[in-house]
Order: sequence, then structure tokens, then C-alpha cells
Amino acid sequence: MALLVTGSPAANAAEAQAPDVRYAHSASGDLGTLEVGISSDSAVTGIRAHLVSAATQQEVAVVETDAFGLVSGTADNGVWRTKKPLDLPDLGTYDVRIEATDADGDRSVDNSAGTLAYFVAAVFEDVRPDRTEIDTDHRQVRVDGTLKGRWPATRELKPLADHRVDLDVDNWTENTVHTDAQGRFSGTVTVNDAVPVQAVYRHDNANPYVVYGESASTPIDIRQVATRWTFETPAETRTIDYGEQVTVTATLERETARGWVPFEGQSGGVLYEASSGTHWASVGYFTTGADGKSATFTHTPGETGTFRVASHSDDPFIAPASANSAEITVLRASVFTSFSAARTQGGGVRVEGAMDFPDGWTPADIPVHIQHSRDGKRWTDLLTTQAGWSGEGHAFSADIAGARRGYYRAQFDKTESFRGATSETVRVGR
Repeated sequence: MALLVTGSPAANAAEAQAPDVRYAHSASGDLGTLEVGISSDSAVTGIRAHLVSAATQQEVAVVETDAFGLVSGTADNGVWRTKKPLDLPDLGTYDVRIEATDADGDRSVDNSAGTLAYFVAAVFEDVRPDRTEIDTDHRQVRVDGTLKGRWPATRELKPLADHRVDLDVDNWTENTVHTDAQGRFSGTVTVNDAVPVQAVYRHDNANPYVVYGESASTPIDIRQVATRWTFETPAETRTIDYGEQVTVTATLERETARGWVPFEGQSGGVLYEASSGTHWASVGYFTTGADGKSATFTHTPGETGTFRVASHSDDPFIAPASANSAEITVLRASVFTSFSAARTQGGGVRVEGAMDFPDGWTPADIPVHIQHSRDGKRWTDLLTTQAGWSGEGHAFSADIAGARRGYYRAQFDKTESFRGATSETVRVGR
């Protein structure tokens, strides 16, 4: 008895994969060249492209395998292009139908693989503005150049006569001109800011088979009108007491062919900036008058610093300006509230006293110099002691051994933030 064994060998074998046509279209930058992307499970050995007019639905050309060359990827997953641009009878859009075969003999047909845009590409040459800098009195820029078309069959550049060219300022069309018989064009645009200027060809129903093109952008800079501030008050460095008001006035000028003149109608503000850099305070806002002057302000500075005046125009042709005044040194008061000097049993002199700083701040270090004079006119430092908080004031004391008779007093030297002070004079005998 024979044993019959049955099976399905084909079930264990991989199913054949027909070539997959991923796309077909004009090559970027070379519209007459057909580019096709195909992948398969073995090397692609055959490509046939049928070109069908989108306007008439008639087949106008068949491109055989030997017209294609592999330009990237591999034979089983790559991109093929026609070795030469296609020479078709008419400009226009063509539907591409692809037949592809691979080394295994598998074949696929894609009747909607893509589109060939068989158009003329707009190309700009020698586009240049007549100026790359403008000012407030000269805002017109003339743009010259040549528009050509790259023909898809030959890649030849030919002038495009009587075609529209948009002259764009900051990506907005400001003027539209037409080319002459040699493709040349010229036009003027108004530029009101620091922006790029560019020539652009956009779709035109009068020339439907010429596609978009643009020139390189040329940045246009602004030469701004120079402006400057001058302080009338405070014009020189000053030292004031804490709590004293300061008047602030300044004048804005602009540069002209006649020199510097007052600048009316400009807005700005005044700040007071502490020299320590720790803070600033708003003083006020203004619009300059016919004489270029800001409003007159008064301000009570809390510490040493400068006034800063600044202006800024919405007109980009007007340069902003700012300036700082001379420095205002603010000093707070310091006073001796008591001082005594008395002979001790040992023959020395004991001095005692206290200080006050009534304007709210206190120095971190309070050195008090004890001075002596034989006649009450010429003084000599004997020693320096520190005043410290005692609960009712900043007290100090010192014992002077072998002290001579005469006059005694205490001295606190001026600092960056405080006035100096001198105590009352006390006469000490033997």
C-alpha cells in the first residue's frame, strides 16, 4: 500500500511583488525632464511612460526604457530620469501613465502615476535696484532687469517679451511693469522702511504656460535723520540735600543741510536713573514744541544719579535719541545731637556723644574723629572711634590719656551719601 503525501509548496514561497510606481512628474528646476520613482522586490528592468495631453486626452508620446537613467537609490528602489529633456509638440500639462517590469518578470501599470508640467520656467537676470539706501527725502527705488524663459525641450533661455513683472517691496507688490521685446523691464517703487525689494513673475492668463519665477531679494537700508538731545537744566554736576527738587528741561534737534535745528512734534519721556544701577523712576512724558523743547519737569531724587531723556519716532527714517544729564549728587543729613568732654581723675579726658541721621538712611560705618585745638581754630585729630546704635541714637565715647587742656570736638566726614557734621566745641582745663 503506497502512502500518498499532499502539500502546497507555493504556500511557503513569497508571493511575487509587482513594481510599485510611487510618482512621476517633472524634475525640479528642469520641467522638460521626466522623473519617476519606483520600488520592487527585484531590480527594475523596464520603464515605459505614456504621455497624455490633459487638454485633449490624446497620447502624444511614449518614452521607452533606454531613455531613462537611474539618478539616485538602487535598481530595486530608486529614482529614474529621462537622460534628455522630452521634445513634445506643445506646452501644457500631461498625464503620465507608467508601465514597469522587474527582473522577476513582474509587471505593473499605473494609469495615474503623476503629471508632467511641460512649461516655460521664468528666469530673472541682472535684476538690480538703482540704490540700496534711502532717506526721508529720497524714497523712490528704480528696479531694472531682464526676464527670460527656460524652454522645457532644450533648456534654452529666451527673452520673454510683453510679460508682466511684479516689483515687490517686503513681499507686497508695489508696481507692475511689462517687458520689452528683449525681455527688459524697469519700474519704480516707493520704500518706506528697511525692507527687501524683488522682481517676481506670477501666473498670467495671457501667458498660461510660463510658471512662477523670482529674482534674488535686495535689502534696502535706511539712512536715518540724526537727532540729538541737549540738557538746559541740570547742565552741570550739582550736589543737593535730600528732599530738594531739581528742574529738568532739554531740547531735541535734528540734523539738516543747514545744520542742527529744533525738532518739533517728537514724543518721549524722562527718567531718573540711580548711579548705583539699582533702580530708576519715571519723571514724565512729553511731545516737543516748536522750539524742540520737552516739557519742564521737577523731580526730587532719592539718591545720586542722572536724568535720562529719550525720544523715538514711529517714522523709521527718524533716528531715536537719548542723553543723560550731568550727575546729581544727593547727600543726606548727619548731625551731632550731643557732645561732652571732661577731665577724669587720672588726668585724662573722656569724651562722649551721639549722632542722628534724620533723612531715613544710616551709614553702615560711622567713624567719628575726636579733635583737639589749643586755640579753638587749628584742629588736630587725636583718635577715631565708631558710633553705634544705643537705642536712642548712635552713641560714641573714648578715653584720652594724658590729654592736654584746650578745646575738644567730634567730626564726621562727608561720604558719597551723607553730609559731614561737626559737634559743638567743649573747653577742658587742667
